[in-house]
Amino acid sequence: MRFETFKTGLTILFTYSAAVAQTQSTQFLKGADVSFIPQIEDLGGVYRANGIPEDPLKIFKDHGINCIRLKIWHSPSENYNNLEKIMYMARRIKDRDLKFLLDFHYSDTWADPGRQTKPAAWVGVPFEALKDSVYEYTKAVMKALCDQGTLPDLVQIGNEITQGMLWNDGRVGGSFDNPQQWSKLGELIKAGVRGVRESCDGGDSVRIMIHRDRGGDNPGSQWFFGNLLSQGVDFDIIGLSYYPFYSGHGTLDQLRANLNDLASLYGKELIIAETAYPWTLQWFDNNNNIVGEPGQLHSGYPASVDGQKGFLRNLMNIVRSVPNQKGVGLFYWAPEYISVQPIGSPWENLALFDFSGSALSSLEVFREEIPDLDPINVTIRLNTATLMDTLQPHHFTQLRGEVTGLSFGILPDGKKVTWQSDSDVIFQNVGGDYWETTFQMLPGDELSFKFWSGFSPTKGTFQRLGFEGPITPIPGFTGNRRVLVAGETDTVITVQYYNSTGDSKQQLWRPFESKEDSVGVYFRVNMSKVTASGRFNPDVNSPVTVRGDAAASGGSLDWDLSKVTLQREEFSVSGGSFWSGVCYIPKAAMQTGNDLEYKFFIENDTQGGFENSIANRRMTFTESLVNMRSDTTVHWVYFDVPTVTSVADENPVTPLSFQLLQNYPNPFNNQTRVDYVLKTAAFVRLSVYDIQGKLIATLAQRYQPAGSYSVVWSGQGSDGAIASGIYFIRLEAGGGVQIRKALLMK
Repeated sequence: MRFETFKTGLTILFTYSAAVAQTQSTQFLKGADVSFIPQIEDLGGVYRANGIPEDPLKIFKDHGINCIRLKIWHSPSENYNNLEKIMYMARRIKDRDLKFLLDFHYSDTWADPGRQTKPAAWVGVPFEALKDSVYEYTKAVMKALCDQGTLPDLVQIGNEITQGMLWNDGRVGGSFDNPQQWSKLGELIKAGVRGVRESCDGGDSVRIMIHRDRGGDNPGSQWFFGNLLSQGVDFDIIGLSYYPFYSGHGTLDQLRANLNDLASLYGKELIIAETAYPWTLQWFDNNNNIVGEPGQLHSGYPASVDGQKGFLRNLMNIVRSVPNQKGVGLFYWAPEYISVQPIGSPWENLALFDFSGSALSSLEVFREEIPDLDPINVTIRLNTATLMDTLQPHHFTQLRGEVTGLSFGILPDGKKVTWQSDSDVIFQNVGGDYWETTFQMLPGDELSFKFWSGFSPTKGTFQRLGFEGPITPIPGFTGNRRVLVAGETDTVITVQYYNSTGDSKQQLWRPFESKEDSVGVYFRVNMSKVTASGRFNPDVNSPVTVRGDAAASGGSLDWDLSKVTLQREEFSVSGGSFWSGVCYIPKAAMQTGNDLEYKFFIENDTQGGFENSIANRRMTFTESLVNMRSDTTVHWVYFDVPTVTSVADENPVTPLSFQLLQNYPNPFNNQTRVDYVLKTAAFVRLSVYDIQGKLIATLAQRYQPAGSYSVVWSGQGSDGAIASGIYFIRLEAGGGVQIRKALLMK
């Protein structure tokens, strides 16, 4: 992190799988870079906990921080960040029994991605002499610390050396991205590492970290660490900065993906070496704050103490969750950087103290340990039979909201919950109007949410831009929302119906009247196409009814008489094109495997009333329907139009930001490979459907950075082997859809 030229542009959660249990030989590092303490204290700055002035290192330790990071400059213009002050602070750190990370900048001032200026003493020195200077200087600093009994536990060789260090000798990237420059950078870092190792008897025990910025930049991280490792540089830890308000650092999802990928590629331990988040957008002094605009915030995390706390919790959770226990720590940059005159602070609203120097409750995050709780699996089923638009099974439904309690924003399984389109809780269609999703919560978590529907992740249904109407939550809660409080065991939530009206509905409302002796079947038909053809005028020809087999329906339907009259949904799509109603079938008449034949009927029609172009529609009394005796819905249809047999959208979006390639081989027998390319990062859903529009398998469903991807489909469905035939591979990303036809031949 640099001070003078910042860029502007901007209850507890853990994952409780075996991968999270910290089994490393060292404890998880909860750190803070507090290099400003000497200067702030010299200028009269005071830190308080519970209103009482305290040594800031004591405040940090009391709140769970176990490691302190300090930066060192070669020959700074002021008497700070030099060896004298480092040795003074190192004694204070070790007196508090805290671990110590020393960050060599190899400069007289700030070193960062935009500036890696050599110390004045080394300017013009030949390269071989420069390497020797790095070695001798590093060795001398480490020996001095070792001699006073304050040897660092960890050392950074360079600070945010994304484009190399000691420019231009050790510069890489851009016009300097060539083997000669990478060789020079490698030699300079090796000299620093050797200086640490040979400084004293304990030098070999010091863990070495190499640090770059842009924590969510996977291609850049692979480029940098791949090239560096090819030079034979020996180090222990990959360090990354992650500031979501800076360009190139990415989202938390991108950071998680990058950490996991780096752990897999290189087998190194990983640390977030720098991070911060605002607790307010207000200011105290006349310095322009680095973060001051709402647009600089990460989605789901407000500029508040709770938002700062939630961001830290979830970021720490992401690091802890890196596979194979490779995520070993997190350091907050300049939590002590409060405003004192005459230097002020552009970081005052990113500190972990308020404007008066009092510790914020955000610090409590570092004190929190993994609680002895197991997550539960929660399954929610949604029925969209009451949605006043033409949602098909291959379209999109989503849960949007927020989770509080032991979780904050991100669920134990890593899914993010927000009120925005980036919420990761996505429903899968499980037949007709029924949708289902499963996710994890911790006991006591409170989930506030509503349902969102769309034809793609960015194109909502016509009412309220995709959001359902107002909801009155379950008793004990207030507000326009649905509420779920997690218990201690896995839970399947009662089917909930989408509220498409403008009237507030109870959270557990149903379009049925519960009856002991019968099962309600909800029929729904869209009359827009028959209206467009001129056959149906609702003011002349209505009502619309259902007629059908009297024996199979227990007398509730009849081919000669309309016993079930549907009501027009006045506010539905296309000016009120949907008609719906309930038929109550006696339970005694329902036999497993029997079919109920029916058709929709126009009561005042000049063409006989019945749907004429199709065979009788059928509803099968399934075993679960008969045995559970529960009310159900029949998926909506267009009047006198056969059931849809294609997965294609009526108004397909031509995507510009991605490409789905033809699967290969095609036709295929055992397996086939599906390749796709993302030009920009996007939430991806790659699915397989049969010719009836039924979902067969989900091959990918996650947020992915830009790049090329391959998925192998083994010709299996979610329920096992499937028959030979034509299938549709469908890719949804960035608001667009592409479909490829695949032929399975066994």
